[in-house]
Amino acid sequence: QIRTYSFCDSTDPPCHLMTRLMKLVLVALALPGWANRLRKAARSEPFRQILHNHQDVQYFADFKIGGQGIAAIFDTGSFEIVVRSSRCKHCVHPTTPYDHELSKTYQENGTMTQHVYGSGPCTTMLGFDTVEVGPHLVAAHQPIWEIVEHEIPILDTAKFAAIVGIGPKFGYNSVQKTLLMNYHVDEFSICLNKESGRHGYLTWGANRVAWDAGSVATARVFGKHHWATNLTHISVSKANASSVCRSGCAAIVDSGTSLIAAPASALMELGHIIGQIEEDCSNLHQLPNLKFNLDGQELELPPQAYVMRVVGASVEADSIWDLLFFKPKIRKVDSCMPAFMEMDMQTQLGDVWILGMPFFRYYHTTFNRERQVMQFAKAGDDCEPKSLKAREDGENLVGFASSGATDAAYRPMEIDLKQVLPPRFALQYSKNQKADLEL
Repeated sequence: QIRTYSFCDSTDPPCHLMTRLMKLVLVALALPGWANRLRKAARSEPFRQILHNHQDVQYFADFKIGGQGIAAIFDTGSFEIVVRSSRCKHCVHPTTPYDHELSKTYQENGTMTQHVYGSGPCTTMLGFDTVEVGPHLVAAHQPIWEIVEHEIPILDTAKFAAIVGIGPKFGYNSVQKTLLMNYHVDEFSICLNKESGRHGYLTWGANRVAWDAGSVATARVFGKHHWATNLTHISVSKANASSVCRSGCAAIVDSGTSLIAAPASALMELGHIIGQIEEDCSNLHQLPNLKFNLDGQELELPPQAYVMRVVGASVEADSIWDLLFFKPKIRKVDSCMPAFMEMDMQTQLGDVWILGMPFFRYYHTTFNRERQVMQFAKAGDDCEPKSLKAREDGENLVGFASSGATDAAYRPMEIDLKQVLPPRFALQYSKNQKADLEL
């Protein structure tokens, strides 16, 4: 029985009405299951999380493990939560690491394994803890992997301490539920603002925009472990058709990779078609758009998405430099070059292309686990999704500057190679070896 007390004056009907409403709410909360239903309803509301920008090659957001605030890369190219830990006694900790001793909800497991990323390997220990994102997303007893040793130079200076995998399904040879599964999140979206230094967004929950036919491009997901789809053709504007991916390729849409990665043979052909890029970027406005046919849908990227100006006091990042396909013989800073990383891997769909952060600057990308599709909309001024049909003065179908554009529209990305995140599997295999990847 729920007892309420009224402090209303008998001549104040609105007060009595409010009292009755409060009583109904209390009764509803007391009924079995209602509190859980209210919490579930709160979780169903989309939560737009800011992705902080570090030098246009690392985008990180805040979340909690065991009540501790941790900065993380939210990575569509992986599956687990891997976090730099206080257990790592030889680690440099540029940001706060996770400390299991400070958590009231930590449960030890002790299983040891190795995680290998494009930047290098790390030794990790399995445990379980409560993981929170935003005001409503909470997963108790979530598997986490603590880094106890690593050979990942970028972790010594990175703005993040964790990599949070948000792949579509289970990881390789794993039955552990991912964070998306435990959050019951079937749909999320990612977009990065185009302007240098501006943040991006990760939206947890369904996109409420109702699109008509042709307003978004939809691609089926063919991967069991990756957000991968068919890539059936790549060409450039103002040029004859290329043979790149004519026999079929796989495109993995990866929020954890700083640039675009592709096979060496494909990049060699594209290099001939694109033409020379001046060292000072003075001909950026003359370069063509790249056209990608993703599962039958043609999307374009402008030159500023695939050209970078290398900056920094020196170019010392050997592993990343070795991954660059169009690198000059002499390492020079403040010079422009194509922003492609070389990666030769074979899948059931063909050679692998990785569409990394440059792709998210031009396309608001929605990932749907339930329907196994990705949807691409034009990225608006503050990353709001816009119809692909939208036309503006001086713009083509997807809104890239084509005539009367200002110099700002043709500025390349300024990239410090020491901060670049390669694809997770880029350095696992020796050069000139084409490896198999199970999508």
